[in-house]
Amino acid sequence: MNTGRPRPIGFKAACAFALFAAIAAAGQLHAASKLVLKNAFIEKYKNRVTVEIDFKVDHAHPKPNPISADGEDGDLHFSGRAPDVGLPMVAEIVNAVAPAQKAAVDLVHQKEKEQKKQNVRLAGVWRLWFEHPPAGQGQQIQGQTIPIPENTNPDHVFELHPLTAIGDKTVPKSFAVIPKFTAYDADTAFGYYEKLPLAAKANASATLLSSVKAKYNYAEFVIELTSAAAPVEDGFFALAKVLDREGNTVVDNARRMAFPQGTSPAAIIKSRKKGDRLHVIGIPRLNLERISALTKSAGGAEVKVNLPYEMIIVGVFPN
Repeated sequence: MNTGRPRPIGFKAACAFALFAAIAAAGQLHAASKLVLKNAFIEKYKNRVTVEIDFKVDHAHPKPNPISADGEDGDLHFSGRAPDVGLPMVAEIVNAVAPAQKAAVDLVHQKEKEQKKQNVRLAGVWRLWFEHPPAGQGQQIQGQTIPIPENTNPDHVFELHPLTAIGDKTVPKSFAVIPKFTAYDADTAFGYYEKLPLAAKANASATLLSSVKAKYNYAEFVIELTSAAAPVEDGFFALAKVLDREGNTVVDNARRMAFPQGTSPAAIIKSRKKGDRLHVIGIPRLNLERISALTKSAGGAEVKVNLPYEMIIVGVFPN
């Protein structure tokens, strides 16, 4: 995991709004939500797995959620504000019901109850995904003043999910197959991911992204590596085909898989080679590397494509 402090994003809302106003009417997707990201943010994190930020905890669930299916992963969900991100956001301790996670859960509640909110250092996997966007054709512009959230689940597109540490408390059981948890099957989840739309347009400083509200948060699938995993500063990326549990191909074109440093999935993937298969559980996020490449090649024109996504590998099933 990277331990360096990222520089604040420092995005001037006026510049972002100027970009939005200039291209919002350029044939965006019907009933789509819009997100304006600073290009510097995209370039900084497009080939990173994680992020570290200073964060004020405003609201937290009183106790971890139950474990059953889709989003019911036994997580502890909390909202707050982080100038380094510059967007409404939440963070999640996955599998927060595990005893090994209790110290981190207790620290979240301690920070939530502070009368004078103090920043706490969060580390985790960054996740941009249109799961909880503003309703209708709402938009969020990176760098605008972030309102104090009213609850644990404000409209948001940015998450730290899963969290890897809060303060000096790590969360070692967040990257594992959670007992009694049921994810969506590969055909259902990837059949949906592959059809999601994206409209994107960039100028010299910012990029406008438009897409629809997304679902199918967790997927269970098999990956077949098309090459050995590539190490990056804070983990590994691997390109892989997607198969179902019976070995049938679901996505033949390689998709990128993200493995955070210091987790059990990362320890497993670093020794695997082309053609190896792993039975995994993962969650989707935007692939900023592909979005960056597409908007650069478009030279300022609007791009309409199937949404570029990648998968955060949360757990690996035993053979």
